[in-house]
Amino acid sequence: MLQTEAAPPWSGGGGAYAIPEVLEQIRRHRITLIFHNTRAQAEIFFHTLWMANDEGLPIGIHHGSLDRQQRERVEKAMVQGRLRAVVCTGSLDLGIDWGDVDLVIQVGAPKNVKRLVQRIGRANHRYNAPSKALLVPANRFEVVECVAALEAVKDNDLDGDPRGPGPRDVLCQQILIAACSGPIDPDALYSEVTSAGPYADLTRPDYDACLEFVATGGYTLRSYDQWQRLKQRPDGQWQLRDPRAAQLIRMNIGTIQDSDTLKVRMKRGGGRALGEVEEGFAASLTPGDTFLIGGRIVRYEGLRELTVEVSRDPGRKPKVAVFSGTKFATSTQLSHRILRMFQQDSWPELPAATAEWLALQREVSRLPQPGRLLVESFPHDGRQHLVAYGFAGRNAMQTLGLLLTKRMEEMGLAPLGFVATDYATLIWGLDAVSDPGPLFDRTALREGLEGWLAGNAVMKRTFRASATIAGLINRVTPQARKSGRQATFSSDILYDTLHRYDPDHLLMQVTREEAMRGLVDFGRIEEMLDRISGIDHLALPRVTPLAAPLFLEVGKVPVEGEGRARLEEAEAERLMQEAGLA
Repeated sequence: MLQTEAAPPWSGGGGAYAIPEVLEQIRRHRITLIFHNTRAQAEIFFHTLWMANDEGLPIGIHHGSLDRQQRERVEKAMVQGRLRAVVCTGSLDLGIDWGDVDLVIQVGAPKNVKRLVQRIGRANHRYNAPSKALLVPANRFEVVECVAALEAVKDNDLDGDPRGPGPRDVLCQQILIAACSGPIDPDALYSEVTSAGPYADLTRPDYDACLEFVATGGYTLRSYDQWQRLKQRPDGQWQLRDPRAAQLIRMNIGTIQDSDTLKVRMKRGGGRALGEVEEGFAASLTPGDTFLIGGRIVRYEGLRELTVEVSRDPGRKPKVAVFSGTKFATSTQLSHRILRMFQQDSWPELPAATAEWLALQREVSRLPQPGRLLVESFPHDGRQHLVAYGFAGRNAMQTLGLLLTKRMEEMGLAPLGFVATDYATLIWGLDAVSDPGPLFDRTALREGLEGWLAGNAVMKRTFRASATIAGLINRVTPQARKSGRQATFSSDILYDTLHRYDPDHLLMQVTREEAMRGLVDFGRIEEMLDRISGIDHLALPRVTPLAAPLFLEVGKVPVEGEGRARLEEAEAERLMQEAGLA
């Protein structure tokens, strides 16, 4: 790990405390790649690095939301040796072969051992030269995670989620593509599909259901001509009902879903393209707001024809653009290794500040351990708090927060909100939890998730992606490309129709499967419940060292319910007393 004069902060993901040492490493090497896990973090770090770059070292930034021409300029400058460093994301994980890159710096915990190995391999990309890399943990807990990841690399203990069954929406697309090439024999195609590893266990009924969906759209949609795509010939083979449909099908091939983004261009100076931001972020802007893109602070001027127009404004503190992209979660294997580290008597491999932090946690509470779920409860700032150390990854811990607060609301415990990280979920409310055991009942959690998903935007978002992959919705036509808003409108109508009249439709099944293992990652919650043999609940008088960083986390989620109503009643009563009306 990179040795820094300043200790990592309690929370946060920027790594700004290490800027002086990172600049020193850039000076010492020919070309340095500085990897980040998210595009927003890369933008923040690049801006901070550039402001501290008094020597004017040539440094670039590269990520998937930047304009293509800008990315190509950075790549060309790298090849020509005109840059000393590039702040980047996974956009430079693969596909580069630049022997002059002699150092990789990973800012933030890698979350995944394979990803760390991949990024280390970008340095000295020659068969006879060792790679060189430095890790910069963004906060104190990530120090532990980085040490665990480095030990895993030394032990050749690579991680990765176990392979699941092949997605059925992808199978539907494959059937459509095969039909574009000519008549298909269903038996031969089934044999071909099951020869692929992900589909080796595909049953014939499931395959036939996909074929039926591709041919007719399913029971509810079969009366609409636009989804009557295949017909069966007398010899049993299937072919396109209209051969002209092949063009449209081929234009929509692919499983990588574009996010709904808007182009960002300078309002003056020829309208030069800077990159893209998500529609949701653009919708939150008002004229005069500033944000970061491509390392520049720009001022939002307005929206014209689905383009965000901006001008330069280096003088104010910017918002950060909400870039689309994967939000990495710590892998299961890495989480298990961290839990095992906690059982050591001391931690000589950790920096003193982090080792002292863990020792203090053990003194005032205890450290989480394998096979047990540590739950702490304590009062703070007039609220009751509960922390569950599940170590299931950010998506799963976020979902756990939703489910636990729902259970608490049902039990009359008046939760007010929660926040989640890769390793814990913090919930605050009005009433203390004396026994957390019933909150973690597996059946109740699954039922709560099903009920929550039924009316949540997560399902519609997942349905849109699956429907596009399966060929039910076409984003691209010979005339034009549908905007994200148009595609969302179409998919929402279809989702509502199927949810009401055909809830067991193939695409509804696929949507539930993908939501459970994707955005909400319920499988990691079930894995957590499988590995714990019991709950260690400690009722404590104050905030613990391991819980303290959670209070500094962004992304707090409020809970509307009994607790909020009680607060409003209390506030109304206080105001009436002050007015002499009570």
